[in-house]
Amino acid sequence: MLILQFDGLYREAPQNLNLGAGAGLMCYGWVILRNQSIIARGHGGYVRGKEASSNVAEYLALIEGLEALLDLGAENDPVMITGDAQSVINQMQGLASVSAHSIRPLFRQARKLFTHFKRAQWCWTPRELNQEADALTRRALRQLRDNPSHYEQVLAALSLQGKSKGSNPSRLTPVLDLRLFGI
Repeated sequence: MLILQFDGLYREAPQNLNLGAGAGLMCYGWVILRNQSIIARGHGGYVRGKEASSNVAEYLALIEGLEALLDLGAENDPVMITGDAQSVINQMQGLASVSAHSIRPLFRQARKLFTHFKRAQWCWTPRELNQEADALTRRALRQLRDNPSHYEQVLAALSLQGKSKGSNPSRLTPVLDLRLFGI
């Protein structure tokens, strides 16, 4: 059985950018295990000028992880999908509705990806048991912050998203993406 663990985190944009509520950086992490050994992992981040949140970050992590499973050709394998965001797990299982406008497109994308897996199931896991994925989200955040010039460029782009005429501040802009397979 393959196990996909996913996690996301959100950090609000600095107040000095005057972007308003809901602008920020969302990082994600995911790991895929087979027989308790990590066979693939990934982490990265997105910025958004508005409607950024922890739930959006969790969905981004789930989508990235599901895409990685597809890259591995795991459509016919038994797969357990786990995360510590109970709302996301419940929504994906159909136990809770998706009311947030900013989540609906991500939910639809995740559901579409999920339909490729014939033997997949969902399992909520407490945060302390989701440590590998959680560590990767924090690694993504550190990588962005450890390179101040890149981080400043990311924030500047976010600032422009919020101020440019005709721009869409709800657009997700990728700023980091790393996937490793066969590790």
